[in-house]
Amino acid sequence: MKLEEIKNKLNIVKKDKRVIAVLIFGSYARKEYFRDIDICLMLDKEYSLKEMTAIAIKYSGELPDIFDIKIFQKLPVYIRKKILEEGQVLFCKNEDVLYEIANQTLKEFEFYKKIYYTYLDAVAHEK
Repeated sequence: MKLEEIKNKLNIVKKDKRVIAVLIFGSYARKEYFRDIDICLMLDKEYSLKEMTAIAIKYSGELPDIFDIKIFQKLPVYIRKKILEEGQVLFCKNEDVLYEIANQTLKEFEFYKKIYYTYLDAVAHEK
């Protein structure tokens, strides 16, 4: 599936006032072999877990099955950081809010990264 076709299929998400940006990430964004297309919806604010899950379920049901829909705010910080590094913004309604969320994510990861890398090292060297 070409990027323009993906953007066209995601047009329904643009109408949702809660969604300020849509990013594509994962194997498709890295131009590797893919079985699904990872799509991340960045919301305008924090919603309850129930509300965020409902948003993800709504678009998972409305979009083709090849799309794996994730809510940015629901993901662990190390995955959010990876999305910011490798992802591609397909559309954005509010760049200021996008940058604010991205900056907050990077600050959160800085606080967490020592623990994260210590854990990865321990797992890698476990016998």
